[in-house]
Amino acid sequence: MADDCFAHPLLASLYDPLDPDRGDLDAYVRMAEEFDAHRVLDIGCGTGVFALLLAARGKEVVGVDPARASIDVARAKPGSERVRWICGDATTLPPLRVDLATMTANVAQAIVEPGDWRATLRGAHEALRPGGRLVFETREGYTVEDIREAPDRPGLEFVFVARRS
Repeated sequence: MADDCFAHPLLASLYDPLDPDRGDLDAYVRMAEEFDAHRVLDIGCGTGVFALLLAARGKEVVGVDPARASIDVARAKPGSERVRWICGDATTLPPLRVDLATMTANVAQAIVEPGDWRATLRGAHEALRPGGRLVFETREGYTVEDIREAPDRPGLEFVFVARRS
């Protein structure tokens, strides 16, 4: 479910100007390079900052977000034609085979219901190719035990990035 503020067109249009320092994405860009990820799924892509960073580096990117207003902001940005934008969530994806699935910033902690979390992990799992990776961070709320609830596939790796508040 989209956070109400990101679903409102005016508020979605103000998101980037109010949060201009996206240095938090540097680690994700480095991981995409380190993992030699050519196809990336950006779950909870919001206004598309990370998806566009990767697309500018030649990655094939799918950005998915449940907030139509945020997707509209992303689609209006220069270079947006290089990204496949989907209004929805990880549970409603078309068939994909990506090398890397990401949930940057606070996306993971915004999924508060245990059933929704498991469904999101299943959706990410289904989108990953064998040997693909899911990378996300959380500032609170999840533990390594939660990650282990994800469906098992030989060679599939989940990378959990914990951040302190």
